Amino acid sequence: MPHITIRLRHKLGTAAVLSAALAFGGTAPSAQALTLHGVDIPAQVELGSKTLILNGAGTRYVFLFKVYTAALYLPQKSAQPQAIYSMAGPKELKLTMLRDVSGKELGDKLNEGIKNNLTPEEFNAFIPSLAQLGGLFAQKSQVKTGETVTFRDIPGKGCTLVIDGMATGSVFTEPQFFNSMLKIWLGKDPAEDRLKRALLGNASDSN
Repeated sequence: MPHITIRLRHKLGTAAVLSAALAFGGTAPSAQALTLHGVDIPAQVELGSKTLILNGAGTRYVFLFKVYTAALYLPQKSAQPQAIYSMAGPKELKLTMLRDVSGKELGDKLNEGIKNNLTPEEFNAFIPSLAQLGGLFAQKSQVKTGETVTFRDIPGKGCTLVIDGMATGSVFTEPQFFNSMLKIWLGKDPAEDRLKRALLGNASDSN
């Protein structure tokens, strides 16, 4: 597998960033924007009037093929899945496709990943929502290279799905729906171990 270099978008040196932060009475940024396989991944996003910071980002491979990049945004950084699940505040997970995938196939893979990381009782409770999720993806014949799939969770309002910038109109109101989605990548049987480590903040596993 060829090695692909991650290019940091901020060119300012670490010492200069720290000096500038101290001069204004602040602290150095806790995350940096990066470019991964041509995909720009910002250091922070705005969600629910809150600023979320990049916890980690990485690449999903199937055999030698790059399928998508994934970026996880949280109110604060954490390398512990359980701490992330219980963390208060909004959260966001964004996938950017690196190849064309049928909507149905992607939906089926997400449902399979959830099933692999929930107990049978937990999975049975989510069947209606998972059927709804699969239906949303089935409506899109292809999720094409460069398009995005974004899950946004705001406590008290639920989790929404945005495909290539277009809201699907569906809201998943189960309190644990977003966490169940996250377990596809952070759970006991993740989609890919290296991607799990990358989303938890290990930059060396990003590409």
